[in-house]
Amino acid sequence: MSSRNGGSLPRKSSRNKLLPVVKLCLKLGIAAVLIAWVIGEDGRAVLESIRRMNPLWVVLCFLALLAQMAGTAIRWKFLIAEDLHVSFYKAFRLTAIGLFANIFIPAGAVGGDVVKATLLAAKAGKGKRVEATISILVDRIVGMAGLFLLTLVLFLVFLRRILELPPAAGFLVFALTLMCIVGLLVTVVLFFQDFIFRWSIAAKLLAFADRWMRGVPGSVVRAVSAYRSRWRTLFWTAFFSTFLLHPLLMLAMFFPLYGELHVLPEIGTTMTAVAYGSVAAAIPLTPGGVGTRDAVIKTLLPFWGVTESSAAAAMILYTSMLLLINFLSGIAFFLPDEWSCKEKNISRSAGTEST
Repeated sequence: MSSRNGGSLPRKSSRNKLLPVVKLCLKLGIAAVLIAWVIGEDGRAVLESIRRMNPLWVVLCFLALLAQMAGTAIRWKFLIAEDLHVSFYKAFRLTAIGLFANIFIPAGAVGGDVVKATLLAAKAGKGKRVEATISILVDRIVGMAGLFLLTLVLFLVFLRRILELPPAAGFLVFALTLMCIVGLLVTVVLFFQDFIFRWSIAAKLLAFADRWMRGVPGSVVRAVSAYRSRWRTLFWTAFFSTFLLHPLLMLAMFFPLYGELHVLPEIGTTMTAVAYGSVAAAIPLTPGGVGTRDAVIKTLLPFWGVTESSAAAAMILYTSMLLLINFLSGIAFFLPDEWSCKEKNISRSAGTEST
């Protein structure tokens, strides 16, 4: 019996090690299929269209995406507790590492968050590791809430145009809209739990979710409650996400579209298509949403005045610039933990206080 058990453990351990790799390969396969569908049958025409485009629009797309990445680091910096003494430089460095990990490390949709949390917790000291992890969780919640809110605003403003979509495309939009509504409701529950969980039915639902998901929902709820006293910071970072960070992603899409069409595409419907593409990218189906974002945007834009070939060319450039930024973010692994001697002294003093 002991030899049998002893022999089964290594096999089980090896299966556990292979599982993340298998999941990554499956997600890469789905992404490849979706990208192939976006390019379509006439791939040469799409590539030729990209080759003829003025490089200026590609550079501007890259810079808009880079600015969005920098803004994401700034948002997280303001959400990190002050007593963790995290500089802007460190926030930028860890954000870059997280972006690289989202695509190139087989750790799932939140792989970048896991890596950021691990690195920040290691530097924060024993007494501050929970706070470090919570800041990343809250940053993710605030960012998604901003996206969901902006998407719902665009849905209401352009509802008439959405209702004109064919049944398949319309179903896709309404399914993603439902996801936005549910996401915002979950955000409200998390940040107004003191009132909501006074109701017995809400408390029972949380207890049921805790049993089903091994205590994860309850842990998240308790973690987020620590930010209730910082409601001004939460409001302004959510405002920053809704009206600056996510619109920067939309702006990045306008540049290759203009370079392809030589005319400015319709602003409202293009913003709506990109917003729904970003919502779809949040579904952990492919690494970093590559493929899902492209497929949704290419599905919607042709119904709103953009030819399929133009939408495909713009999406390929947009995704290429996004992947390039994620790849270049890997350089952050080789950068020093601190930028200056002054920051090193602050970090050391923070570590001394925590011990």
